[in-house]
Amino acid sequence: MTGSADLSLTRRSFVNAAACACCLCTPLVHVSAMAFKPTDAERRADGLPNLLELGADPMLRIGQSVWVKEIAPKIWLHTTTAKISGGYVFPANGLIIERATGSVMIDTGYLPEQSEALLQWSENRLSAPVTSALATHFHTDRTGGIAGLREYGVRTLAYPLTCKLAIEHRSPAPEPINDFQATRFRLDESCEVFFPGAGHTRDNVVVWEQRNKVLFGGCLLKSISSVGLGNTADAVVAEWAETVRRVQNEYADPSITVPGHGTISGDPFSWTLSLLAKNQEGPT
Repeated sequence: MTGSADLSLTRRSFVNAAACACCLCTPLVHVSAMAFKPTDAERRADGLPNLLELGADPMLRIGQSVWVKEIAPKIWLHTTTAKISGGYVFPANGLIIERATGSVMIDTGYLPEQSEALLQWSENRLSAPVTSALATHFHTDRTGGIAGLREYGVRTLAYPLTCKLAIEHRSPAPEPINDFQATRFRLDESCEVFFPGAGHTRDNVVVWEQRNKVLFGGCLLKSISSVGLGNTADAVVAEWAETVRRVQNEYADPSITVPGHGTISGDPFSWTLSLLAKNQEGPT
């Protein structure tokens, strides 16, 4: 499998995305020594997204379709891209959290070679390489790199429902965290995983890093550049807003909030709630 492979990631319910011209004209992303604004065709060939954008600007490119950026002390944003139906190149965000006992990767990227690139980069760059990973729900943008991590003996863990759904949908399946206590699991003294309820999927979890107040909202939260709710094929839209508010109440005033796709700037909470409200109103 190559980074340019069409993963057949369905756009069944990308609300307004294909119809809205602004989605196809992402801002200039400064990677390497790029001093021009690439066309959509150049972005597809170069691995750059042409639907939404990289998580931050600038980011360090470490592979054909893999970028990283330190967004807080020892907290690294990673963005990977893949081609979805219609020829669009779509980005997905994750984190790497440095720990003395071994760093943890939050979400694996779309492809095994992307997780391998992140793993190799961590071995060369971080004080402690990645030794474990966590998938925040069962979709391929969260689990697609599992096989690459397994090649190096790195386990990917997840909320038990995530593992069940991954198997049912024939996605790469992580290993269940069997001692996940009701709604939360503590990775270490400063980092926990929280299951707030259904939203983007029935199993979506968020990750809170207390020391730097960084919240990884994953696909429960939409970037401020999103024009719709995205893929709602497995969503529980009726419960989504309440689940978002539950996360807001649990983790007040985060310094950085990372959505599953697109820019980490702005306020993904308010934007997600506004998109959900518009969805409830229906077409105008």
